[in-house]
Amino acid sequence: MSKFLDYNPDQAYLLPPSVRDVLGSGHLCFFVRRVVAKLNLDVFRNEYGEEGGPAYAPELLVSVWLYAYALGVTSSRRLEQRIREDLAFRYLAGGAGPDHWTLNAFRRRHAKGLNDLFTRVVELARASGLGKLGHVAIDSTRIAANASRNRIDTEQSLREARARVRREIRRWQKQCDADDPNEGAGNEVGSEVIERLEQQLERIPERLERLHKSGLKKLSQTDPDSRFLRERGGFTLGYTATLAVSEDHLIVAQQVT
Repeated sequence: MSKFLDYNPDQAYLLPPSVRDVLGSGHLCFFVRRVVAKLNLDVFRNEYGEEGGPAYAPELLVSVWLYAYALGVTSSRRLEQRIREDLAFRYLAGGAGPDHWTLNAFRRRHAKGLNDLFTRVVELARASGLGKLGHVAIDSTRIAANASRNRIDTEQSLREARARVRREIRRWQKQCDADDPNEGAGNEVGSEVIERLEQQLERIPERLERLHKSGLKKLSQTDPDSRFLRERGGFTLGYTATLAVSEDHLIVAQQVT
């Protein structure tokens, strides 16, 4: 008789074990499942139209995000990995494997709804005795925005851009006036360029007004809500994520500013 049990990682399960037997009936993922089953998710369902292919059920995406928040997982890429590798996440996902694009799009699309649900789940957790009153630990971190550091509006850069675009418009107008009247194609191209430059010129006052209203010296063109934030290695263009955690490691509040 062999000393050891058979070890064959490549052997597929013919009858997968019960997740409840493996994790225990008191595991947090089952609490999240029970809570989500009782929630009214019509606010999420009503935003989906009839066009296109079937989407992941709101119950699935809400469940994995709420459980992820409870564990301090805030990255959609990290959540995608955990759904593949973590039994509790796989249970809440029903065996499905949404990618990080889908996870992040759902969170961005339903940011307020998820925050409201998270608050309700925390209240239910406290009522069920899962959260202890007492000290809380608060910490924050920087999260880089999906924005280029090179596409930044300042008052000086916008004024320089306005002067540059005006010069370009005058140059093209002179070129069109000097062209041979019989060269229609050249004048047509010039007119298109001038029209495009005039559109750029019209947007500059709006960008200046947005910069002045923000009260900042620099403002991202691609993500106006992001800010240059100081951190140990210099500055990050992005956001500050803050978490408050109870003594038994339950996240009781979260905020991104």
